[in-house]
Amino acid sequence: MTNKILRSLFLIILLALAGSWFMHKFYLSLTEIRFNPGTGRIEVSMRIFPDDLDRALMDKTGIKTMLATELEPPGADSLLKEYLMESFRIEVNGKAVVLNYLGKEPEADAIWCYLESEPVSRPVTIMVTQAVLTEIFEEQVNIVQVYQGKWNRGLLLNRQEQSGELTVGK
Repeated sequence: MTNKILRSLFLIILLALAGSWFMHKFYLSLTEIRFNPGTGRIEVSMRIFPDDLDRALMDKTGIKTMLATELEPPGADSLLKEYLMESFRIEVNGKAVVLNYLGKEPEADAIWCYLESEPVSRPVTIMVTQAVLTEIFEEQVNIVQVYQGKWNRGLLLNRQEQSGELTVGK
């Protein structure tokens, strides 16, 4: 998809979500992927609603995690790491990227989760699989923004389309 089409689709989704804000809960995550030329690493930031993550982890493990609260049990961060590593993958130039979980950071109504790759070659193609929460919520939309220098493009992924590929510069 072209950047113009993705932006239009993103705007339509945001307007629809805003219009239905009081009528029903929406299921949305934001993932930002950046190539750091200084380190040669892919840096990933995911903004996800904690109650949705808690539900996914409860369904998967049977453990009530209550992420980013005083009630978060020991080991909850390890469960989150495992879940993210199963649900999110990147390939650069056709090769799987090894990701390391760096941690999480609470925000007013969300949690930022951080991942970083081992050094990789400068991306020409990037294949992203973002299936976070799609097994729980049929309406889940995962917005993925990929940045490399001044170039950036986005993907809208969901239960039916969990992966997408971008060519840097196009």
